[in-house]
Amino acid sequence: MSEYRKMREYTHEEFVNLVKNLSEEELLKLSAMYGGYPVLFRMALDERINHIPFIQTGAAIIIRNENGEILLQERTDRNKWGLPGGCQELGEDLKTTAVREAYEETGITLDSNNLELIDTLSGETRKNSYPNGDIVYNNTSLYLADVLMKNIRSMKGDSETKRLQFFKPEEVPQNLMDEDLINSYLTYLNKCRND
Repeated sequence: MSEYRKMREYTHEEFVNLVKNLSEEELLKLSAMYGGYPVLFRMALDERINHIPFIQTGAAIIIRNENGEILLQERTDRNKWGLPGGCQELGEDLKTTAVREAYEETGITLDSNNLELIDTLSGETRKNSYPNGDIVYNNTSLYLADVLMKNIRSMKGDSETKRLQFFKPEEVPQNLMDEDLINSYLTYLNKCRND
């Protein structure tokens, strides 16, 4: 697939001509190069209709250390803090999405069998607008993974990550892009303490 150009180098018509005859397998390979299947799909939208909202499914993950602190990612595209997470690929289990995104965005390897589902969030709080005008409503499954700091060999972010840092849940930065997810986790913590 090295013959493909960078995503933003295509006109809309060129991109549609590129993808219209690809098989599902070829589309999946191409989508891996361009940030995942939902990104590939959004690229195929005509800019005249990219304002039509659509639903996007994904997962986010609370990575909690032995001190009860949670890992947040300061994102390069928005200068806000959020949880590691992202869009589900075609045919992918949401636990696998959470593990894959955690590794891509933090360098931490997790086992999907050790994840706990906290909640699934959707609706207005999950609405997201992209700089190009695309509007999505995310359905996000929120998972929890406990880690020991001694088992984390290194934390390294991807191109979406400015920096990674652990915070006490009640002391997270104010400029959050995943406030609803953090609030869901805080509700979960309170319920666990009261049980």
